[in-house]
Amino acid sequence: MEIPWVIEEHTKVKHQLLKSYINPWMAILFSQQKRMGFPERLFYFDGFSGPGIYYEDNSESSTCLGSPLIVAEIANKYLDANSKREIILTCTDNHGGCVNMLNQKLTEMNKHEQRWKAYHAEFDTAINAILDLIEEDGLNTSPMFFFIDPFGYSGFPLSTIERILKFPQAELFINFMIYDIIRFCEEKQFEENMEALFGCKEFKKVSALNGEEKQSYLVNLYCKQLKNVARAEFVMPFRINTPKQGNRPKYYLIHASKKFKALKVMKDTMAKISDSPYSFVAIGISSQESLFENPDKVSLRERISKYCQDKYPDWIDYSEIEAWTYSNTNGISKTIKEALIALEKDNALNIKRKPRQRANTVTEGAKIVYIG
Repeated sequence: MEIPWVIEEHTKVKHQLLKSYINPWMAILFSQQKRMGFPERLFYFDGFSGPGIYYEDNSESSTCLGSPLIVAEIANKYLDANSKREIILTCTDNHGGCVNMLNQKLTEMNKHEQRWKAYHAEFDTAINAILDLIEEDGLNTSPMFFFIDPFGYSGFPLSTIERILKFPQAELFINFMIYDIIRFCEEKQFEENMEALFGCKEFKKVSALNGEEKQSYLVNLYCKQLKNVARAEFVMPFRINTPKQGNRPKYYLIHASKKFKALKVMKDTMAKISDSPYSFVAIGISSQESLFENPDKVSLRERISKYCQDKYPDWIDYSEIEAWTYSNTNGISKTIKEALIALEKDNALNIKRKPRQRANTVTEGAKIVYIG
């Protein structure tokens, strides 16, 4: 089989992000396992994986790696450093030719004889079968990363996402194809697939909304379901800005996990590599009161101020504000501190710093109270 596709620009951007995140993900988790005396073992799953290799452009004169082989390349670096480590790499795709090509490439790269395999199967069927085996082998507590990158909106029902997140160290990165979802969610023939995706029938409420409202509502609804039904502790949608998109992006990347550290590293990674003309924007999630709210249009300063006001008259540790802001807004450490200092200058907050902490910053140990 010949290489089937020329890689699209937005796919390059997703792969750049994956590469930038998986590297520290492996480093952090291997370090933790070694420190705690656990077997150094990680699972990586790639749903809708494709052939693993693409042409760079229409000239077809050069190639580039797809997501499974990018991860395999990074994995080899960590296996070179310690051959006793184990990185189980599992891919699924429903295109037989892509699976054959990917398995050939995985075999070529698998110099440490790890369990690397692509399966010709639907993601939902294959992953549930593999999770059965993991449970039988007693490997439930191993760290797992799932990259779910479908061509549309079906094949990864919320019931399977819920099962994945029952594993205590599982995290997911989902390509949420909002353009296709909006396009088809009101069509009767696609209702069953939409209900499987969202795990409920609330998506039908979009029929009374306009385009931008539909987008906010559906993204917020899916994030709410990831938290309330699938039991993810931390959920963050990232809007992917593409050239000439206007106010209607084609897709979001949604990160879900049970660990604050995972969320923090992902957001920090996004912030480092986001650049024009393609960029990642963490938009945060809506308040519990309204799925129609667009959190992207509420400033970080306003949201932090409201959080502190709701806690009044209590003093709040900086670490609590940082954790809440990472989890619910577009903020990262740098912008959180900038917002707090601006609110202090406006006499909206009082910041009590520890001895020898500088007045032009906010760090661990500081306490904050709302003063109006």
